[in-house]
Amino acid sequence: MTEPVAIAETVHDERVMKASPARVYMAFADAEARKRWEPTPPDMEMRYGPSSFEVGAHEESEMIKDGEVMASFDTRYIDILPEKRIVSSIRVKAGGQIMSCSQSTVELVPEGNGTRVICYEQVVWFGGQNMKKEHQEGWRTLLDGLRNEVEESAV
Repeated sequence: MTEPVAIAETVHDERVMKASPARVYMAFADAEARKRWEPTPPDMEMRYGPSSFEVGAHEESEMIKDGEVMASFDTRYIDILPEKRIVSSIRVKAGGQIMSCSQSTVELVPEGNGTRVICYEQVVWFGGQNMKKEHQEGWRTLLDGLRNEVEESAV
């Protein structure tokens, strides 16, 4: 029997937000702010390990449902250019298996009185299943939450 083929895709989304690049950047850099706007399914909770927002830093987090770990996330910050760019890699495990690995690039580009947030995720799924649609929806939800965080606090 052969292993399922790895499937690679690039996911892209972007939004213009009514907040400065500095304000948007701080929503990523501040761990408490991230907990407010990062998407978590309604019946689950996220548990974050200690981390620091700097190049080379490592962060572990888990998605919990009814006291059970459903997925774990191993994030490493590859490049951070304050108020301009954040590059990270993420490995996702579920059921003891690596499900996916990705590299995400978030660019913060001044536009008028706000910021255009441009996101690219290059992802590989290892279970033979293409989850591009789910990742696109995840980015939409993430960017909507980020916009709510930075625009509400900018008022």
